[in-house]
Amino acid sequence: MEPLKILVLTDFSPLSKTAIYYALKMGNHLQAEFTILNVVRLDGVPKSNLKWKQIEKALMEAANEEGEKLLAELKSKTKSPIAFKAIKGHTVADVVKKYTKRHYTNLVVMGSQGASQLKKFRLGGTTVSVIDAIYSPVLAIPKMAEYKNFKHIVYASDLQHVQKELELIISFAKIFDTHIHMAHVVTAIDKHMEMERDYVQALIDKTGYKKIDFKLIIDDKISEAIDLYIQKTKADLLTTFTHQLSLYEKLFGLSVTRKLAYQGNIPLLAFKRK
Repeated sequence: MEPLKILVLTDFSPLSKTAIYYALKMGNHLQAEFTILNVVRLDGVPKSNLKWKQIEKALMEAANEEGEKLLAELKSKTKSPIAFKAIKGHTVADVVKKYTKRHYTNLVVMGSQGASQLKKFRLGGTTVSVIDAIYSPVLAIPKMAEYKNFKHIVYASDLQHVQKELELIISFAKIFDTHIHMAHVVTAIDKHMEMERDYVQALIDKTGYKKIDFKLIIDDKISEAIDLYIQKTKADLLTTFTHQLSLYEKLFGLSVTRKLAYQGNIPLLAFKRK
């Protein structure tokens, strides 16, 4: 079996170190190879300056020097193969998108922190930009997270493409012997929703995976309802599926996944629908 290819993003901050340590501890349950990626941002480099190439070179050298120090620290904490790369670019999302197109990547891990209401309302921050840009799953780690296990995960579903999504999540859950709490938030339960519930339950029963339950949550605030359900189930992870946003959705912040990426105290595992 080929080892999983896990890409972990770092800017050498305490938050990104939290994400790295989380990923390495999680990797103890997996056969995985890690690449630590630092994006050397060139936005501030004055292109009109005749010395901009020297500045760019200095930035890359500094990043590689920090990367070598980081590798020396990390190799004492894991037996998994681990490498470091510094890649120059203008945005983190663009660099990660290009990297994951050229190098098969099973999972991207990165730190995630809160954003202002204005940023939430508009286009979002770095974590959301990466989720939007790539097709590899993204595991977003909040600053206080510490890996223990994935005993319980909440799968927030919009009940679209349930069968395919269950296949993906169950394959993940089997690795960690995880209990899956599948939840869908509705404003009310009518006959149509009762039929939908029976259909989803039949799909769950068909999988043969015993550690899974399905709950309809009545609430008009999806993000808040999921947050309360996470607390109730004492979940270690939230997982959801997202899609490519239209311009309208980007402008008016209609994606639940983008909101959940900011407010959680546990990691968010976001899959992109293809």
